[in-house]
Amino acid sequence: MNDAYNETLFNFLYSDVNGYSLSHEARGAHDDKEIIKELLYGEVPFAVWREIVEKTNPKKDGVFFDLGSGTGRVVMESHIVFDFKKSIGVELLKGLHDKACEVKDKFDKFVKPKILNQLKDRELQFVNANIFAVDLREADLIFMNHPFKDRELFEKLEEKFLKELKPQTKIVTTIRSLNNRAFKDLGSKKYEFSWGESTIYFHEV
Repeated sequence: MNDAYNETLFNFLYSDVNGYSLSHEARGAHDDKEIIKELLYGEVPFAVWREIVEKTNPKKDGVFFDLGSGTGRVVMESHIVFDFKKSIGVELLKGLHDKACEVKDKFDKFVKPKILNQLKDRELQFVNANIFAVDLREADLIFMNHPFKDRELFEKLEEKFLKELKPQTKIVTTIRSLNNRAFKDLGSKKYEFSWGESTIYFHEV
């Protein structure tokens, strides 16, 4: 399946989704105002995410997690374009998670039947949960857009990665790199996002 057709399918799925307004509403509805301060919303362009994943050289039939998956854009693109065995989105805010599930329903009804040969037995999942409560042991590639600003939370996340992730798991973050030297630094590169230019950091356990 060519890239242009994949992107057309993706744009059809998200043509009427305004993630920024949904994020604003979802924040207002969430009880924990302290954690809300740590959450930012931003979208990764289709072509940019494709380039990022290709740069990681992901394991064939691996498992991909997007931590803070919003409306599921990155997860959906990963499911359609790449040969991940599973593409899993984890989102704390119910409003964003619910929209991702709506898009998945639209995908299952209108898009999936057209590309069954391409998808084979790939799985697509969206989980409404705090990322610290999710078991990441099966992950082969993890993406986290806008990691926590709070230093203690960020260190807690790094500890979780080191405790749960298997060797050679790739981790991709925007804006902020992992600090613990137990992670192998695979370099960085600047890309253009919905909010402007930012740096992507590549790591490996």
